[in-house]
Amino acid sequence: MRLRNGDFYTNVVTNKLYRLNEDNDSSWYLSLRDEEGYHETEKISGRDMIRLVEGSYKKSY
Repeated sequence: MRLRNGDFYTNVVTNKLYRLNEDNDSSWYLSLRDEEGYHETEKISGRDMIRLVEGSYKKSY
């Protein structure tokens, strides 16, 4: 699997849509936009993000 900045993923439990982001330090995080504003997950390494995405999210097109 290859991570791409800007791809969208849906959480399989909550059915909420998240955007995958990479910061300037090559850390990855998912962001959610809702009525209350933007929410970001903890920043993690690429390998950890791949494990997280493969286990709990499905790619949205």
